[in-house]
Amino acid sequence: MTPPAQPDASGATCLRPFRMGLAFGFFNAITWQIALGTPLVLLAETLGATAFQVGLLYSFLFLMAPVQVLSTALLPRLGYRQVMLLGWGARSICLLVPIYLAWIRPPEPLSWHMNLLILSVFFFAFLRSVGSCAFLPWMYSILPDRMRGRYFANDQIFSGIAGVATLVGCSALFLWMPLNDAFVWQYALALAGALLAWYALKKIPDGPRPESVDLRRVARDTPRLCFRRSRYRHFLWLSVLFAVCSAPIAPFSVYYLRVEVGLDAAEIILFTTLQYLGAIVGSLFVRNIIDRSGPRLFFRISSLLYLAVALSWWSFLHWKAAWVLPLLLVYFTLGMAASAWMSANLNYLPRLTSERDRPIRISVHGAVTSFLGGLSPIIWGLFLRGEGEVARMNTGVFELFFIVLLLSHLLLLWHVRYLRASKTDAEPILLTGALGRPIRSLSSLVNLTAYKKRLK
Repeated sequence: MTPPAQPDASGATCLRPFRMGLAFGFFNAITWQIALGTPLVLLAETLGATAFQVGLLYSFLFLMAPVQVLSTALLPRLGYRQVMLLGWGARSICLLVPIYLAWIRPPEPLSWHMNLLILSVFFFAFLRSVGSCAFLPWMYSILPDRMRGRYFANDQIFSGIAGVATLVGCSALFLWMPLNDAFVWQYALALAGALLAWYALKKIPDGPRPESVDLRRVARDTPRLCFRRSRYRHFLWLSVLFAVCSAPIAPFSVYYLRVEVGLDAAEIILFTTLQYLGAIVGSLFVRNIIDRSGPRLFFRISSLLYLAVALSWWSFLHWKAAWVLPLLLVYFTLGMAASAWMSANLNYLPRLTSERDRPIRISVHGAVTSFLGGLSPIIWGLFLRGEGEVARMNTGVFELFFIVLLLSHLLLLWHVRYLRASKTDAEPILLTGALGRPIRSLSSLVNLTAYKKRLK
């Protein structure tokens, strides 16, 4: 049973019955910052990963988007909590593999070491997708309407604090310990975070099981939504262009700084920390303005910031200048750019459709952009591989990548002017809490049932 919401001393609704959900968000952020973020790229580099393998590792999370949609069929049979516990519990086992690889300290890594890491990350992302289809619908089923915005705002705060603290802690470990020892402790921290997140999930009250989701309707409607001329299709393919040109930036910039520039792991982690701080600052700026100004302004701001990032990186690569300090500002700008685009996306997308069709359209949008965006690092990784036995990167192709990024955002700037939307209210039930976690929007598919009930 859902616990009743209790008023606090001021008369406002208290979040205390749902505090374990906030604890889950905090501990989960610790895990994914290490298991799917910069530390993963750095560990792969020590095992001799090529640029293609780095792109493959980074893409698994996005390539699992169809799994997240299909696994919604488990919810009516097992319930929200059981699906989450199974997915999150099983994925924790996968973290033992990188701990083992860091522990054995192979002086000359063999091919099977890297293949084992790739396999572990694949299953980690797969099991995560199976479980994560349940979380948002679960929270929506137990949170009172008047508490949702407050709850997910707090969730973002707790997750942001945990993410930045984890990155700073990883940087400190790299400074104070040998590289492999630091990886052991970091992935042990990720495993502890995963176990604590699983324990927090057990303490969250379960919600009523949803009715079956008609996956045949999703399969039937997806091609029509993707290819039939409409404002929705126009925005969908603009979003795909954004995802395809932006997804490779994070893994390959880290890989380049490590194998070509020779920065140590602690310095690279600090760059990533600045990127997250930029996203936080950008979100604080956007949230007070976007409802008045509308989303087009922030689509433009995001593309302009990405243009600055692309031009800066291309200049650094082309002239091979001493550019480590200016790069701090570039990473901060990158975080603000991503934040502005995601905020505008979440504001604009629900305006393109009626309330009845909104869940399936948002789910299709998330699945298509995540999957195609995930293919991009793999394809670029094929061309970014350097020659020779030592891990290297083709800097000429990397310069070309930033030229493509620049041209893509010039195209986006041109097309943003044509974005139009009806004056419909964007109900937060599907979008709240998705900022910074675009793959979360896929789990809104299960809310088709809730909308059907309300509309009858």
